[in-house]
Amino acid sequence: MLERLSTPLPSGLTLALLACLVSGAAGAGIAYGFGYRYADAQGTANLERLERRFSDQARQAAEDNLLRYQQQVTRANETETLLLATQDLIAGNAKQIEERIPHVTTLYRPAPAAEPVAIPHCVFTAGWLRDYNLALGVPAPGTGTTAIHSAQTAWAAPGTDAELLESGVTPADILAHAKDYGIWARALHAQLNALLDLQEKD
Repeated sequence: MLERLSTPLPSGLTLALLACLVSGAAGAGIAYGFGYRYADAQGTANLERLERRFSDQARQAAEDNLLRYQQQVTRANETETLLLATQDLIAGNAKQIEERIPHVTTLYRPAPAAEPVAIPHCVFTAGWLRDYNLALGVPAPGTGTTAIHSAQTAWAAPGTDAELLESGVTPADILAHAKDYGIWARALHAQLNALLDLQEKD
């Protein structure tokens, strides 16, 4: 039996085996090449689909963000326009009041058919002025400087004779102060309403 194994194969059979081995190796190489190219093409196609999907999502997100931004800008511009119109109205009203202050604080009619006469002298005491300022939350002036000394006379201590002295404030002063205070209060009110409106629109 060993003798049979040691005998050489016929040359035709050797060539056939060699051809089978070569063709098997070539087939495996070709199959590997085809498989690699197929897998590479599939991977590339999957990657391109994924990149397209991410690109589409990013483009859609950018468009949505731009739309939201444009809507916010539009709302902010509308709110600003309304606020500016309100501020103009407040300023116009204040100007009208300021123009009327000298007339309505210097003359009056004692009766409907009577001629206008000068308004009698009106006294507001230092105590009245102090309490008026306190009611508005105006702090009392500090001590230590001569410039503040005149302001301190308007802040006479309660129960002293100084609080009964004339403050020098006139009805025109009070009306002018009410005008300025009204501008301040109405401007704050308009700003607060504009801010609330803007938040509600968001």
